Amino acid sequence: MKILTVHGSPDAKGNSAKLLNACIEGMKKNKDAEIESIQVYDYNVEAVWKDYFGDVMKKQTDKIKDDMPALKKKMLKADIILLSSPIYWYQMSGKLKLFVDRWTDFINPDFTTALKGKGLALLSTHGGSHLMNGSDYLQLAMCATADFLGMTWMGAIDCRARMNDSWDDGLSVEQARLFGEKLSTGVNLIGQKVL
Repeated sequence: MKILTVHGSPDAKGNSAKLLNACIEGMKKNKDAEIESIQVYDYNVEAVWKDYFGDVMKKQTDKIKDDMPALKKKMLKADIILLSSPIYWYQMSGKLKLFVDRWTDFINPDFTTALKGKGLALLSTHGGSHLMNGSDYLQLAMCATADFLGMTWMGAIDCRARMNDSWDDGLSVEQARLFGEKLSTGVNLIGQKVL
C-alpha cells in the first residue's frame, strides 16, 4: 500500500504533527507499506483563479507556475492520501485548504477523476472541548469530497489539544497508531477492508 501523508500545519512539530507521527509509526508495522510524507507549507500552491473551472475542463491548469504538478504526481502514485491539520474555525488550515481546492485539477469534462479508487483519510486536532470541536464539520466535508471525487473515505481521528500548544493525549496517540496500522493494509477506521 502506497500512502501519501500531507501535513497541513504551519507548525511542523505541533499537535497535528504528533498525531501524524503516531499514525505513521503504525503504518510502518506493515513492511510492505510505502510512505511518503510532505509538509504542504514547504510548497508553493496558488489559489484558484478567474475561469479556473473552465481551464480545468480544458485541461489547462498548467498555466499557473506553482508546485501543484509535482504534488499531483505524488497523489497519483498513492493508494491512500492522509491529511493532517489543526482545526481553524471548523476547517483545515488555510494552506491545506488551498491544496484541496486545487484537487479540482483532477476533474475530467465527464466528471470522472484521476483520484477515483484512492483512499482518503484525515487526522485533526482542535482547541475546543469534544462537545464543540469543529472536527465533525471537517470530517463531513472531507467525506463528501471523497465521494464526489470517487475516492473511498477511510475515516478520521481527531483529538483535543490544549491551547498552550502542548498535550499528552495517550488515547488519541494510540488511536492514531492503530489507524495507521489499518490504513497500511487498506482497512478503514471501522475495520473494513476497502482497498
